[in-house]
Amino acid sequence: MRKWITIGATAVLSLVLAGVALADFTQSSNIALTTTHAGKSTGIKADIHSTTSPGEAPKAAKLLVLTFPARTKFNLGSVKACKLSDGQLTAGKSCPSASRIGTGSATASAFPLPQPILAGVKSYAAGSHKMTLVVKATSPFPQTLVIHAIASGAKLTIPVPTPTVAGFQVVLVSLKLNVPARGSGKTELITAGRCRAHSFTVKSHFVYTDGSTADLTSSSPCS
Repeated sequence: MRKWITIGATAVLSLVLAGVALADFTQSSNIALTTTHAGKSTGIKADIHSTTSPGEAPKAAKLLVLTFPARTKFNLGSVKACKLSDGQLTAGKSCPSASRIGTGSATASAFPLPQPILAGVKSYAAGSHKMTLVVKATSPFPQTLVIHAIASGAKLTIPVPTPTVAGFQVVLVSLKLNVPARGSGKTELITAGRCRAHSFTVKSHFVYTDGSTADLTSSSPCS
């Protein structure tokens, strides 16, 4: 991708960084496939973050849609699904280790509090087309956020929650996720799609709570 989560599902995302600046706000999304060959098992590395001028509230994304190269396949049903509810996850229960497909980190803001909220991220398969990202804050206070991603064809749709904690809106400002390649043949977790002009191109579409949008493109090499 050139977000605070459960990953949730989901994404360091590319060798080419794309960014868009809107006034004092900058959104970046860098998404990369780990293979260099179309039709092969691949992992995904994602690095998504935004910056805002000091003293200003961060802009909050409410939806992120990732469009991978045509013919990319997500076979989340090849992994044992985590069946825990959001309530169970936020209460401290953990998905089975066999369901885990990725790990990462996240940073959130609870403006105007000055301290960033730091969290670890684990992503789990949650069904044939579902991924759950579990974001667990470690500093400055413990808190768990659950994010649900839906895979459809070559698209991954991720609604981004913006919870209120102690009266402060929590906004995800950084997400790094690594989903390694897994399986082969019919058991591949993710299969890379088409390679065009020696690049796998991933489009990131952001929708913000103020109604604005941003579209970014990142790429990784292929042959």
